[in-house]
Amino acid sequence: MKNKVCMKSSEELNTTNSSFSIGLLGLYALLVCPLIIAYPKTDLAYYVTRFLQMICVLIWGALQVKNGLRITLENKFFIYSIHAWWIFLIINTFIQVPIRQFTQIYYWITIWNILLIAKLYWNHDFTRHLYHIGVLFSFLVYLNTILFILFPHGLWMDEEWLGTGDNARYLFGNYNQTGIVGLISLLVWGIYTLKTGTGKRNLNWLMICNICVVTAMGSMTSTVGILIICAYLLMYKRIKNPFRWIGIFFALYILFFIIIIWQGKTLANWPIFADFVVNVLHKNITFSSRIYLWSNAVKLIMASPIIGYGAQNVEWMVKEIGGSGPHNIWLMILLEGGLVSLSLLIGLFIKLFKISKQCNNTIGALTAVCLAVLLLMSLFETYYIICIFFIMVIAYYTLNIEVDKKKHLEHIESKEPIEDKAS
Repeated sequence: MKNKVCMKSSEELNTTNSSFSIGLLGLYALLVCPLIIAYPKTDLAYYVTRFLQMICVLIWGALQVKNGLRITLENKFFIYSIHAWWIFLIINTFIQVPIRQFTQIYYWITIWNILLIAKLYWNHDFTRHLYHIGVLFSFLVYLNTILFILFPHGLWMDEEWLGTGDNARYLFGNYNQTGIVGLISLLVWGIYTLKTGTGKRNLNWLMICNICVVTAMGSMTSTVGILIICAYLLMYKRIKNPFRWIGIFFALYILFFIIIIWQGKTLANWPIFADFVVNVLHKNITFSSRIYLWSNAVKLIMASPIIGYGAQNVEWMVKEIGGSGPHNIWLMILLEGGLVSLSLLIGLFIKLFKISKQCNNTIGALTAVCLAVLLLMSLFETYYIICIFFIMVIAYYTLNIEVDKKKHLEHIESKEPIEDKAS
């Protein structure tokens, strides 16, 4: 009987009531939606955006008061690295970019809000918060699906767009941004389903909607990424040692980046990879001319490798590299913050994969797979930076909670023989 009580307390350590709260849902919607939902640039949109930014700052102030204005040392490497990354980017941008902009500060405060919420509430009531984040992103995915069916050619056209890509805009912006929002929905609801054993029907619908929409939109990078996550969710019980496959993936990933992206070589001498890119991703051997953007970005990076150029606007990117951006996360980070920003971001991802390996369960493997897919998709696109950090924060706290749970169970099990012997 005593053992059953101990096991129950272990389960209650991270799993509590998932009752619905409109306030909690609204909180996450206020923090996240203004940064991932696209809208035409009008005077009304400008004032609404500023109003929402003011609310974000007020939320930050309230959370700081709730936190007692304390700076604690728990999770110090992860938390401090995130803050250091944003502080450096903001200072670097203020120094190097002639036009003063406070967008990066707003982004940082948003991520800071998520970190404060995680610190104050997630460790004690993680499942409930996970449920509400999952409900929010499920709603957004379903809404985007309905809107795409009604308006398959886009909700509006961005006539001011200076980049070379399609100027049709959907709920989340261009078709590529739809993929990362779908990734978040599958990550969050997948973790929730694995933790609670509920929500499988919603998970199935999310997989169907995400696959159908990104495929119909023509984002093959997102399609391949979403398919990998869905395949794992459907077959995780049959996949033995997923971390071995993730290790192989990283070996190929690094090789691809060094040879193709950094050196700017085409796939002419790599027939197997060329066949995959042409027939599966539906891109040519120059990756739809990305090779030229990558080469131009590398030349620019080599001129200022340590600190980069700050968070420049689209006009600057078009002038310097010939496109709206380098279409690669690592080149973008190097352009904006050089080796300083790159080192901090790589350190964060290494920390996440290390904890996922330490977690060594299905939730840890799913989190690692989603992170790997994020990096895979980011080889060819640049996504909302808020989404990337949001994914990292969710992954970090999910893995930490699972590791704590594992240690708690191991501690109980190590005491059981003694208790049984004594009884």
